[in-house]
Amino acid sequence: HEAQDYADKVEAALDGKPFDVLLLGLGPDGHTCSLFPEHPLLDVDDRTVAHITDSPKPPPQRVTLTLPVLNAARAAIFVCTGASKAIVVQDILENKYSALPGALVRPTNGELHWLLDEAAAAELSAATRSASV
Repeated sequence: HEAQDYADKVEAALDGKPFDVLLLGLGPDGHTCSLFPEHPLLDVDDRTVAHITDSPKPPPQRVTLTLPVLNAARAAIFVCTGASKAIVVQDILENKYSALPGALVRPTNGELHWLLDEAAAAELSAATRSASV
């Protein structure tokens, strides 16, 4: 019920348009929003908002935007800090086959930006670092 109520509010606010900007975080397991690695919600493409009842991270019940909504945004900006994110940041930015949820955020007609502190960027290659400045 809460997920549908939230979905109704989001859809009414968007009025058929995409989000202008999404400010996203990234978990040390590569999750973003409440989209977790290898979770069935990654395949949901018929809803704006989905309800998760078995989150691997507390709380177990959450509400999240779906990947199609994230990928429709005009801009998605990840903000990542800390050494606990370094390995997943490297996987997402340097492994074109990464299946981590953060890697699945690829705005179709928008921009994708990563804001990293030194610790989160620590595992990136010099080529990735110079291309990202």
